[in-house]
Formats: sequence, structure tokens, C-alpha cells
Amino acid sequence: MKAAERIWEEDCQTGSLVEPRVERIGGTVYAMSSPGYRHQIILGRLFGQLDSQLDKHGCSPVIAPFDVYPLYDLGDEYTLVQPDLFIFCDKSKLKENRYNGAPRFIIEILSANRSHDMVTKLNLYQKAGVQEYWIVDPGAEGEDEEKFVSVLELSNGFYIHHAYGAEKEIPLITIPGCSIDFGKV
Repeated sequence: MKAAERIWEEDCQTGSLVEPRVERIGGTVYAMSSPGYRHQIILGRLFGQLDSQLDKHGCSPVIAPFDVYPLYDLGDEYTLVQPDLFIFCDKSKLKENRYNGAPRFIIEILSANRSHDMVTKLNLYQKAGVQEYWIVDPGAEGEDEEKFVSVLELSNGFYIHHAYGAEKEIPLITIPGCSIDFGKV
């Protein structure tokens, strides 16, 4: 027996098996690797700023890993994503371990597979009706490169693109009175 098979068998017997993170889009299954340290620090800071502002709007932020079925309202129970961060305001779509429908707002922080967030997910979120989609480019790892934020606003079924240098405070379009100060991220 190979070492990997032995470890798998031991994990199954002890119950310590970790379910792999995947996304399913358009009939393709995408395996997801664990995010890096810098990604997680940025994600935590984004969550902290949003969490303190959203309660008064009846909305809540959720961070990955959490299953979202963005096309659920269109009859698609197969398509599954795990956005880095999403905001939901419709609590009827929230289940214990999944969200059934398109969240109002999604943030993805770019990592190694940039085209997945910038093309595949962008097209999916547009089709699903996600009203606001932010793509955060944290810059090159290990360098003091400036962060950039692409804000995509859904209008008549298509995204309108707004670009920001990440030193700015950027307002959420779909939740007036909420913003993220990227100078603190």
C-alpha cells in the first residue's frame, strides 16, 4: 500500500478526513487550494470593516469556505462557488451550510488563478444577477506594489466597471452608507 493510500484510509477510519474545497461552474469542477497568508489577512480586514457596518442594513457578511449556489433561483442546483466574501440581505436563502441564490455583493481576492475570478466567475456572477462584484488585486507577493480594486456594478444585465487605487475609501453601490477604507487593508 502506498503512503498516500494509507493516510487516506487512516483519515477515513479516524474521521479526520478533510473534505476538499471545490467549485462547480458550467460542468467543470475546479479544485481550490488553500489561500495564502496575505490573502487571509486582507480578507479578515475586509470582513471586519463590513461586519461593523452591515447590521443596521439587515445584511451580513460571510467568508469562505461557505457554499453559494448563485443560479439556484434559475433552477440550477449544480453550480457551486465559494466566494472569498459575500454579503446577503435575504435571510430566507440562507441555510446552515449553503446560500441558495445570488448574493447582493461578492468580493474575490486575486491569487494564482487570476483568470478564474476575472473571467469565469465574473461571467457567472453577471448571469446570476450578483448586483455588485469586487475584484481585489493585492499586488505582487512580497513587494510593496499598490493594491487595485475593480468594482463591477450590474446594470441592465451587464457589469459596468469602475477602477480604484486601493488607498481609497470605496463606497458599496448596493448598500448606501457602507464603505471599505483600503488604506486600512
